[in-house]
Amino acid sequence: MVSQKQVWSNIAEEWYEFKSEPSEYILDFLKKQKGNVLDLGSGAGRHLVKIKNGKMYLVDFSKEMIKLAKKRAKEKNITAEFIVASSDKLPFKDNFFDSAICASHLHCIKGDKKREKAIKELFRVLKPRAYAKITVWNKNTKRFKNSSKERYVKWRDKGPRYYYLYEPKEIYKLFESIGFKITEKFTPDRNIAFIVRKPQ
Repeated sequence: MVSQKQVWSNIAEEWYEFKSEPSEYILDFLKKQKGNVLDLGSGAGRHLVKIKNGKMYLVDFSKEMIKLAKKRAKEKNITAEFIVASSDKLPFKDNFFDSAICASHLHCIKGDKKREKAIKELFRVLKPRAYAKITVWNKNTKRFKNSSKERYVKWRDKGPRYYYLYEPKEIYKLFESIGFKITEKFTPDRNIAFIVRKPQ
């Protein structure tokens, strides 16, 4: 089977057009942020915005996605940093980021250990008292009611995308086990959305 990195690179051009509009509940969070802001699993940069007294750092494992994120930044006249890296091995020092978003990304990581390591990396690179907004697909919706926890979803003729379907209590427990404090919970549309804080 083709790798997930290759699948996402294959669909990058179409994804850039398909996922061009940002999520309002992600934007609402970003508008309040300043300093160094991480976009973990940024894709083609749909959530790229100007940050007060700082900038965004977009991280994705697909070179094609990052290439398109740079294109979007140029179109929006926004200065940002773009990094090709895996979420479970981030090239940043400890306590570097003032805040972060991780929108519809964790559920795309194949393997329990890799997903957990990605969350641990997020914890490591955030400053104490920093907040992060997280969204993942929600298993407890009509769309996924009869689905298995792990599934592949085809994107036209470009290959199958991997998804892990979280249940709310499951994802909350995972973040708390790593050390995060959950400060807000939402259930917009088909997603689980929540805000976490790294303690002092």
